[in-house]
Amino acid sequence: MSLVFRKSTMDDVNTLLTIQKESFQEDLEKYNDKETNPACETFEKLAENIKKFHHFTILDGQTIIGGIDVRGNNERMHIDKLFISPSVQNKGVGTVAMQFLEEQFSNVKLWTLYTPFQSFRNHHFYEKFGYKKTKEIQLSPRLKLFKYEKFTEKVVN
Repeated sequence: MSLVFRKSTMDDVNTLLTIQKESFQEDLEKYNDKETNPACETFEKLAENIKKFHHFTILDGQTIIGGIDVRGNNERMHIDKLFISPSVQNKGVGTVAMQFLEEQFSNVKLWTLYTPFQSFRNHHFYEKFGYKKTKEIQLSPRLKLFKYEKFTEKVVN
Protein backbone atom coordinates (compact mmCIF):
# COMPACT_ATOMS: atom_id res chain seq x y z
CA MET A 1 0.00 0.00 0.00
CA SER A 2 1.11 3.51 -0.80
CA LEU A 3 -0.76 5.60 1.78
CA VAL A 4 -1.28 9.32 1.37
CA PHE A 5 -3.06 11.68 3.77
CA ARG A 6 -4.37 15.03 2.55
CA LYS A 7 -6.92 17.63 3.57
CA SER A 8 -10.37 16.56 2.43
CA THR A 9 -12.07 18.60 -0.28
CA MET A 10 -15.64 18.97 -1.49
CA ASP A 11 -14.73 16.66 -4.39
CA ASP A 12 -14.15 13.88 -1.82
CA VAL A 13 -17.56 14.08 -0.11
CA ASN A 14 -19.48 11.46 -2.13
CA THR A 15 -16.72 8.85 -1.92
CA LEU A 16 -16.00 9.55 1.76
CA LEU A 17 -19.70 9.35 2.62
CA THR A 18 -20.02 5.96 0.91
CA ILE A 19 -17.01 4.57 2.78
CA GLN A 20 -18.19 6.11 6.06
CA LYS A 21 -21.62 4.49 5.69
CA GLU A 22 -20.03 1.10 4.92
CA SER A 23 -17.64 1.42 7.86
CA PHE A 24 -20.32 2.22 10.44
CA GLN A 25 -23.19 0.07 9.08
CA GLU A 26 -22.50 -2.83 11.46
CA ASP A 27 -22.71 -0.50 14.48
CA LEU A 28 -25.93 1.02 13.13
CA GLU A 29 -27.52 -2.42 12.88
CA LYS A 30 -26.23 -3.49 16.30
CA TYR A 31 -27.21 -0.37 18.28
CA ASN A 32 -29.98 1.16 16.10
CA ASP A 33 -28.59 4.61 16.87
CA LYS A 34 -29.83 6.73 13.99
CA GLU A 35 -29.20 10.05 15.75
CA THR A 36 -25.42 9.84 16.19
CA ASN A 37 -24.17 6.98 14.01
CA PRO A 38 -21.92 8.23 11.18
CA ALA A 39 -23.67 5.81 8.78
CA CYS A 40 -26.64 8.21 8.94
CA GLU A 41 -24.68 11.37 8.23
CA THR A 42 -25.87 13.43 5.26
CA PHE A 43 -23.86 14.83 2.36
CA GLU A 44 -24.50 18.33 3.71
CA LYS A 45 -23.30 17.50 7.23
CA LEU A 46 -20.12 15.83 5.99
CA ALA A 47 -19.43 18.79 3.69
CA GLU A 48 -19.93 21.16 6.64
CA ASN A 49 -17.56 19.09 8.81
CA ILE A 50 -14.89 19.16 6.11
CA LYS A 51 -15.11 22.96 5.99
CA LYS A 52 -15.28 23.44 9.75
CA PHE A 53 -12.87 20.89 11.26
CA HIS A 54 -9.59 19.11 10.54
CA HIS A 55 -10.72 16.52 8.00
CA PHE A 56 -8.32 14.28 6.13
CA THR A 57 -8.81 11.88 3.25
CA ILE A 58 -6.82 8.63 3.29
CA LEU A 59 -5.72 7.37 -0.11
CA ASP A 60 -3.98 4.24 -1.32
CA GLY A 61 -2.25 5.71 -4.32
CA GLN A 62 -5.07 7.56 -6.11
CA THR A 63 -7.92 5.59 -4.47
CA ILE A 64 -9.79 7.02 -1.48
CA ILE A 65 -9.97 4.37 1.23
CA GLY A 66 -11.00 6.32 4.33
CA GLY A 67 -11.13 9.52 6.31
CA ILE A 68 -10.32 11.18 9.61
CA ASP A 69 -12.30 13.92 11.36
CA VAL A 70 -10.55 15.57 14.33
CA ARG A 71 -11.63 18.64 16.26
CA GLY A 72 -9.93 20.87 18.75
CA ASN A 73 -6.65 22.56 19.48
CA ASN A 74 -3.31 21.93 21.17
CA GLU A 75 -4.94 21.66 24.61
CA ARG A 76 -7.44 18.99 23.57
CA MET A 77 -7.98 17.23 20.25
CA HIS A 78 -10.98 14.94 19.79
CA ILE A 79 -10.98 12.14 17.24
CA ASP A 80 -14.57 12.36 16.05
CA LYS A 81 -14.25 9.72 13.32
CA LEU A 82 -11.56 7.51 11.88
CA PHE A 83 -12.98 5.26 9.19
CA ILE A 84 -11.44 2.90 6.69
CA SER A 85 -13.12 1.00 3.87
CA PRO A 86 -14.04 -2.50 5.11
CA SER A 87 -12.20 -3.93 2.08
CA VAL A 88 -8.84 -2.70 3.44
CA GLN A 89 -9.38 -2.99 7.19
CA ASN A 90 -6.90 -5.05 9.23
CA LYS A 91 -4.03 -4.15 6.90
CA GLY A 92 -2.32 -1.51 9.04
CA VAL A 93 -4.08 1.56 7.61
CA GLY A 94 -5.53 2.53 11.00
CA THR A 95 -2.12 2.28 12.65
CA VAL A 96 -0.54 4.54 10.01
CA ALA A 97 -3.50 6.95 10.34
CA MET A 98 -2.99 7.25 14.11
CA GLN A 99 0.73 7.85 13.60
CA PHE A 100 -0.13 10.52 11.01
CA LEU A 101 -2.46 12.28 13.48
CA GLU A 102 0.09 12.28 16.27
CA GLU A 103 2.74 13.69 13.92
CA GLN A 104 0.36 16.24 12.37
CA PHE A 105 -0.73 17.49 15.81
CA SER A 106 2.43 16.83 17.82
CA ASN A 107 1.73 19.64 20.31
CA VAL A 108 -1.62 18.28 21.50
CA LYS A 109 -1.68 17.68 25.25
CA LEU A 110 -4.85 15.57 25.50
CA TRP A 111 -6.45 13.32 22.88
CA THR A 112 -10.03 12.09 23.36
CA LEU A 113 -12.47 9.81 21.52
CA TYR A 114 -15.61 7.75 22.04
CA THR A 115 -16.22 4.21 20.84
CA PRO A 116 -19.10 1.76 21.41
CA PHE A 117 -18.80 -0.51 24.43
CA GLN A 118 -18.94 -3.70 22.35
CA SER A 119 -16.35 -2.58 19.77
CA PHE A 120 -13.63 -4.76 21.26
CA ARG A 121 -11.30 -4.39 18.27
CA ASN A 122 -11.51 -0.60 18.66
CA HIS A 123 -10.73 -0.86 22.40
CA HIS A 124 -7.64 -2.95 21.70
CA PHE A 125 -6.60 -0.67 18.84
CA TYR A 126 -6.75 2.56 20.85
CA GLU A 127 -5.26 1.01 23.98
CA LYS A 128 -2.22 -0.07 21.95
CA PHE A 129 -1.62 3.66 21.30
CA GLY A 130 -1.76 4.47 25.01
CA TYR A 131 -5.42 5.50 25.32
CA LYS A 132 -7.14 4.74 28.64
CA LYS A 133 -10.86 4.25 29.18
CA THR A 134 -12.01 7.05 31.47
CA LYS A 135 -15.81 7.11 31.31
CA GLU A 136 -18.96 5.31 30.20
CA ILE A 137 -21.95 7.13 28.72
CA GLN A 138 -25.32 5.44 28.14
CA LEU A 139 -26.67 7.05 24.94
CA SER A 140 -29.69 4.80 24.50
CA PRO A 141 -31.01 1.53 25.93
CA ARG A 142 -28.83 -0.37 23.42
CA LEU A 143 -25.80 1.91 23.13
CA LYS A 144 -23.18 2.72 25.70
CA LEU A 145 -20.04 4.62 24.66
CA PHE A 146 -16.63 4.35 26.26
CA LYS A 147 -14.63 7.56 26.45
CA TYR A 148 -10.92 7.14 25.90
CA GLU A 149 -8.20 9.68 26.69
CA LYS A 150 -4.50 9.96 26.09
CA PHE A 151 -2.30 12.55 27.75
CA THR A 152 0.83 13.27 25.74
CA GLU A 153 2.60 15.35 28.39
CA LYS A 154 3.50 14.26 31.89
CA VAL A 155 1.16 15.82 34.38
CA VAL A 156 3.08 17.60 37.15
CA ASN A 157 1.50 17.38 40.60
